Amino acid sequence: MEHTVNSRTPAVSSAPGSAQPVDVRLMGDDRAVRALVAALQQSAACGPATYKPMRDSHGTRAYLSVVVPVGPAPAT
Repeated sequence: MEHTVNSRTPAVSSAPGSAQPVDVRLMGDDRAVRALVAALQQSAACGPATYKPMRDSHGTRAYLSVVVPVGPAPAT
């Protein structure tokens, strides 16, 4: 299984009022996790993923940062 080094830094800086990075952990079947990470990296601003085997050795965990765009303020 390949491992990608991740510095755990956001893909972009997070100034107040700007897009915010969210750290994500994915768990599941190795191929499914890697396919989802690849799709996220193509469609969103994501940092590199770190892959680790699941504790029970029946799948993969992936850790990455996804930048979430600023949306409208919630209604009060």
